[in-house]
Amino acid sequence: MAFRYVDMRLTPLLLLLILVASLATVTRSSWVGDYASNQRCGETFVEQKCDPASPSANRACSDACHYDGCGGGRCVYLGSGGVGSTRGCHCLP
Repeated sequence: MAFRYVDMRLTPLLLLLILVASLATVTRSSWVGDYASNQRCGETFVEQKCDPASPSANRACSDACHYDGCGGGRCVYLGSGGVGSTRGCHCLP
């Protein structure tokens, strides 16, 4: 019976791919856990880690709002709306 082995030149690439995928999962998961719980739908809570320009930040905000029974959420700037202003997560009704 013959076995096929992975070409040894691909091994470092496969290890790097696994490492990057695991780091992304851990980072996103721990970040969602930092959100405050028991937010009301239709309200916005202050969350400095929430960046409106970041797709992963918006997914984390949406996940946190879904955990509270809302229809999702998105990151928003509070106040004047500039890059230096306070950021928050707005939970949709």
